[in-house]
Amino acid sequence: MGKGKYQEALPIFNKLVGFDSLSTIYRYNRAVTFTHLNLFQNAIRDYLILVKQLPDEAEYHFQLGDLFERAGNQTNAEVYYGNAIRLEKENFHYFFKRGTFFLKRNSYALAIKDFDESINLNPEHHSSYHNRGIARYKVGLKELACEDWCQALLKGSPNSASHLDRNCERYPKPCLLTEKK
Repeated sequence: MGKGKYQEALPIFNKLVGFDSLSTIYRYNRAVTFTHLNLFQNAIRDYLILVKQLPDEAEYHFQLGDLFERAGNQTNAEVYYGNAIRLEKENFHYFFKRGTFFLKRNSYALAIKDFDESINLNPEHHSSYHNRGIARYKVGLKELACEDWCQALLKGSPNSASHLDRNCERYPKPCLLTEKK
């Protein structure tokens, strides 16, 4: 796995899980392998078993949310992202990922709320500012969106400059960019 040879790792993890079906580390590594091989249903099956074995392990719920999203099961994706957040409220990445999930589904108010929390937990995460800017723009909060894109740009977001340029009549002062005419 460490060398990215997931196809070669899969038979080994299949044997290990066969020898010890209760070993969470073998099953987890097989689920990761399935995910990298785009065998999402197999990965989901393993993560569901892991969630039953260790229901308080937030990462298993988070991975299920991601896998259900990839597989097109939006209802379960939302449930498992929510479970992960309830179990580990200090993980900014969980809020960011669920916010992005909501953003893709045009649930802008929910997305903004999750990006707010992600930024609260990690004020340097430029992608949270960038995506919150998109959600704010979509709900008509254009000035706030421009401020978010400015912050994202200052924190290293490569995509935020084009959003500022296309969507903002004036650049917010902190960006130190020449104001548009």
